[in-house]
Amino acid sequence: MQNSLQNSNEVYRSAFSRQKNLIQSPKEEGEFETVGRLVIGLGGENVLETGITLHHTYGTPIIPGTALKGLASHYCDRAWGWGAKKQGFKRDEAYHKTIFGSTADSADKDSGHIVFHDAWITPNSLVDSLQTDVMTSHHSDYYSGKTLPTGELAAPTDFDSPNPITFLSIVGTFHIVVSCDVAGEMDKTENKVEGQKWAELTFDLLTDALKDWGIGGKTNAGYGRLEKIDSSTKPVQNTQSTSSSIGPDWPDAKTTPAAPIGLGPRHEKGEIVDAKRTEDPKNRGRIWFKADDGFGGIVMFGKPPNIDIGKTARLEISGKMNEGYNFAVPGSREEHESQKRRDTRRRR
Repeated sequence: MQNSLQNSNEVYRSAFSRQKNLIQSPKEEGEFETVGRLVIGLGGENVLETGITLHHTYGTPIIPGTALKGLASHYCDRAWGWGAKKQGFKRDEAYHKTIFGSTADSADKDSGHIVFHDAWITPNSLVDSLQTDVMTSHHSDYYSGKTLPTGELAAPTDFDSPNPITFLSIVGTFHIVVSCDVAGEMDKTENKVEGQKWAELTFDLLTDALKDWGIGGKTNAGYGRLEKIDSSTKPVQNTQSTSSSIGPDWPDAKTTPAAPIGLGPRHEKGEIVDAKRTEDPKNRGRIWFKADDGFGGIVMFGKPPNIDIGKTARLEISGKMNEGYNFAVPGSREEHESQKRRDTRRRR
């Protein structure tokens, strides 16, 4: 597949240019780079054991516009729509319906005024975009409900054989575009049509969603996050709409970045750090801790300390990723690894 991407690069470059020129204004666009890796269509039917979404003509990585719209809609409802001061952004409220439409079974059912176009990977990042990855499933007999010769269901045990599964993930830069299907009247104070203002609003919403939540599969493991490359465009937090006809002010009191922008986690595996208990950033009810460098994660080994939010505990760094850490109760990781070695020796 890598050879195919390399051989088709020039053809794809021409197609990419045509695609960009086909999308008419009012629109807002930009290039987004993967932070780590991206998995799209992992559960889809494929000639491989695991799926991946590719362009039907060129066989290149692509993010479907429907996936972008679904992500932005959910993020708009759950993130921008949260709080009494952010009226209109929750599902089926005025601004959400204008952007995404309504799914209600009624006469006014529509798909909204914003078009989310398929995101094409840029030609310059195409050749090395497909990367070999692996995930290891455990306790397959237990999860598949296998019945043992004794008639009992298989139970998860420490001596079950792991089952490594290879799959393809994506790294690279994607060109993302949203457009408005109506131009609207000209706002002379900003010298732009109303449709352009809606496109910019939606683009900033999608930018936040891709950075905070990510898209595709395995986002809870750090996959799927993309960040906008061009930092010269206006940041969402500092932008105010001067026209009451285009919608509310930009959502205020947005959460600050969980970690310094442009810096990665500075602690190494095995270090003992003071970690503060904080709210789960994804509101999934997980017991979340954050190190003093702003990067956080969950306790993977040992019982998480039973402390209140805002209190600190001494934890060991058991794993380090681009987006944060895995923690362990000091000493529990070594005990876990020792137990694995003992189990391996018993099986022999």
